[in-house]
Amino acid sequence: MFRSRERTAELTQWQGGGKVRGVALLLPGGFVRSRLRPLKFVEQGLHELATELTERGRPDGIAVHLLHYRYAGWNGASADTATDTRWALAELAARYGDVPIVLIGNSLGGRAAFQEAGHPAVAGVVGIAPWLPDGAPVEHLTGRRVLIIHGDRDRTEASAAKSLDYARRALPFAPDLARYEVPRGSHYLVKQADAVRALTTAFVLTVLGGEPSSVAVGELRTPLPPRG
Repeated sequence: MFRSRERTAELTQWQGGGKVRGVALLLPGGFVRSRLRPLKFVEQGLHELATELTERGRPDGIAVHLLHYRYAGWNGASADTATDTRWALAELAARYGDVPIVLIGNSLGGRAAFQEAGHPAVAGVVGIAPWLPDGAPVEHLTGRRVLIIHGDRDRTEASAAKSLDYARRALPFAPDLARYEVPRGSHYLVKQADAVRALTTAFVLTVLGGEPSSVAVGELRTPLPPRG
């Protein structure tokens, strides 16, 4: 009897070399429910960020990987996106050893990033228009540095109101938390992509590369500055 091959998650290849001292793991968006393969254009939305992180992080030994999920959706109790993220964290530990990791999740990937932020290797987590459901746990963010970027007009399931509530609940556990709002920004933040990329890159280099911090720690509604 013919049996289809079971799908497996995959990591993109790092476009760098030398000793790895930290890792930036990018987690794309997706859908609440879907057993289809992830859409390429969703992953491509993080391509420029991956490129900038690779170029800027190479001198500090920062490896950059994007996770290809098995499925395009979260899929309820299966939490497939989170499952794939846990696999990726274990795979990165096998490749690079005990190095700090920053999770960078967009939308659906944001939910996975924050859900798995309690992993001992995770030093920081970024959510770009993250999907943070009501009541999502926050205690596991203790000791992590956190950045959330959200358009103030995002009223999708991954709404700005939900990420603001999440940030307020998380702040007592993660005082190194910053949340930026994009004025008149929708869920996709296409027009503000350059500024989002600049802020995210600066945050990752602070956490993994030791650069001075430029984020407004403790502030939950800071307007996103234009890229300088």
